[in-house]
Parts: sequence; C-alpha cells; structure tokens
Amino acid sequence: MHDNPLMRIAVFGATGRVGTRLIKEALARGYSVAAYARSPQKIAVVHPKLLIVQGGLEDKDKIEEAVKGADVVVSVMGPVGRQDKLIFSPAYESIVQAMKKHGVKRIIALGTPTIPDDNDGFSLIFWSLIVVVGFIIRKGHEDIRTVGTILRKSGLDWTLVRVPLLTNGRKRGRVTVGYFGNGVEWPWVSRADFVDFLLEQLTSNTYIGKAPAISN
Repeated sequence: MHDNPLMRIAVFGATGRVGTRLIKEALARGYSVAAYARSPQKIAVVHPKLLIVQGGLEDKDKIEEAVKGADVVVSVMGPVGRQDKLIFSPAYESIVQAMKKHGVKRIIALGTPTIPDDNDGFSLIFWSLIVVVGFIIRKGHEDIRTVGTILRKSGLDWTLVRVPLLTNGRKRGRVTVGYFGNGVEWPWVSRADFVDFLLEQLTSNTYIGKAPAISN
C-alpha cells in the first residue's frame, strides 16, 4: 500500500514490550515514528526520526496531535489485567475521529481471540482461552471486543492482527497466518514475529478490512 520508507507511523501502546520493539524496528527500517505515551520516560530510545507525544488515553487533543501528519496508525494497545471500566475502546473512538479529521486512512491494530471473525473455526484451545480470559478480566474482554466493532465500522482501511499468547521467544522470521481454528491452531506467537508481521502490513493491501490470526 505504502512504499515510501520515509512515511510516518503513529504508534499507540508505545511503552509496552511490543510497542518498544515496534518503535526500534520501525526506526531501524527508516520510518519516522510519532510515539504516544503517558510516561515518555519509559521509551528508552533517542532518534532524530522519533517524536514522542505525551498524553493519556482520555486526552483527545493529544491523540489528535500524534495522529496529525501520520501516514499510518499502528496500535498495539490491549488489556493488561483487571479493569473496572472500558479503557481502550474509548481511546480507539478518539483515534478514529482524529484519523478522519486529518485524512489518515490506514490503521493496523492488535487484536485477540476475544474478537470473533466469521472465518474462525472451532478450536477447543482458543474457545477455552476466550472463556478463561472472559471470566478473569470480564471488562477487558468487553473492551477488546468493542475495539473490533469500532474498527470494522470505522470506514477506514483497517487491519486487526489477532494474536494468541505473546511470548519472548526467538524470532523465527515467519508466522502461520489464517484464522483461529481454521489454519491457526498454535496458541502463541513471539513478540518479535508479531512486530515483523505488523510492519509488513505497512506496504501490503492483503489484509485491509480483514482480521487475520497469526501464530508460530
């Protein structure tokens, strides 16, 4: 889709383990990055092509600041534990609104097995995982499902990359791509391979308007 190595990427979820790796790898590949962070000191990267925008998930003006001028938004935000309210889905509403305002069409986002897709088959492993997660972090379960709905109805060029359990395993340089219970049966993928797949989508139309699942 995009083939300009100087394109600017707005990254949300920048201070997590995936986000940090994503920023470093994107910069290494020549992209410019606008990283959105509540706590900028957690981003231990200094680079002339890195802009850090400080703000919380509820700060619509700051979210807009990060999105403005971007070619692509990449979000790796997701539930990290128990929560008593919707946190991420309202932020996605603000991101989508900012993207429409500033003419940014492409968004690539982290999804989980919690977000269903018509192409999924039945898998006892993933069904069990969804049930357990839904029971333990009920509000987080609702939050991430709502994110899926928001992106699908956004009218943007969206891709939801749905991942099972993320690990710190070595980079294998390839992933299995399909749908849960339909091509993807393995319940984990390394963060390194996940980041590689995310960055591949910057220059690909293959999964626009789709929610592929990946695993190792």
